[in-house]
Order: sequence, then C-alpha cells, then structure tokens
Amino acid sequence: MSNTYKYINLDYLFELTEGSQEFIDEMINIFINQVPEFIVELKTLYNNKDYTELSKAAHKAKSSVSIVGMNQLADNLKTLEMLAKEGISPERYKDIIDSFEFNCNSACEELKYYLQTVENR
Repeated sequence: MSNTYKYINLDYLFELTEGSQEFIDEMINIFINQVPEFIVELKTLYNNKDYTELSKAAHKAKSSVSIVGMNQLADNLKTLEMLAKEGISPERYKDIIDSFEFNCNSACEELKYYLQTVENR
C-alpha cells in the first residue's frame, strides 16, 4: 500500500494482518479509542510528576503508534520512556507529550477517513 497520508503509514499493519480487512479495521478502531486515554494518562502522570508510571505509559503508547506507522513518534516516545524511567530532563517531557497529542489526533482523523473510504468501496 502506498502511503497517501501525512501521519500514518499502514504498510506494517497490512503486513501484520496479512491484509485481513476485518483485523485491520479492528486494530484501527482500538487505536482511535485508545488515543484519548493515552493523552489523559500521559498528561496526568506528567502533571503529578509520576515519572516511573509516565515511563510505563510511554512504552504502551509507543507500541500503539508503531502499528499505524508513526515511527518518528514511536522514537520520541522511546526517548520519553527512557528519560522518565531515570527521571532525567523532565523539561523535555511536555513537548513530547504535546507532540503525541497533536500527531495522534491528526492520525485519528486520517484513520477515520481511511475507514470511510474502505466502507464505501
């Protein structure tokens, strides 16, 4: 599948699911539903300065964004995971979380559009 999207790349998801549209749709819907939860969790943990749990939440979020081909964001979350685990450079956390929020919200719009176009075929 050629990538016609700015935020997502579904090549890995197609490979992972062996092209099963039902499974692809399920994974996309899980991602769309998880994003708001991830955003709230990351922001809350950051605001509470609970960096150990922030590291764990970044790890979970990293897996989700990887599935929809958001590799740069996954790398940023890996950085957040490692920094927060050690409690170092907390001044960088907010920018990574804000980037996560913006990029994931944009990705969700693209994923919703993808689902609509698949339904209309």
